[in-house]
Amino acid sequence: MAGAQGFLDNLENLRLTTSVALEYLQEYLHEFAKSATPNETRQAERLVSKIRTLSEQLENELSMLERAVAKARTN
Repeated sequence: MAGAQGFLDNLENLRLTTSVALEYLQEYLHEFAKSATPNETRQAERLVSKIRTLSEQLENELSMLERAVAKARTN
């Protein structure tokens, strides 16, 4: 069962990391938008695109996890 606990620990770490990143983004996005150089703005756009892709992949994986857990409950 150590594998299951490790999985849960990783989910909790993901939740915490995402929460901190979101808080930071909310606090500093306007400041960045006002002070960023054109190069920094382009870099931010590329990173946002990559983050959106990861977010979509994460959403898919979380949906699959929810379905797997629901299926395991019914068995």
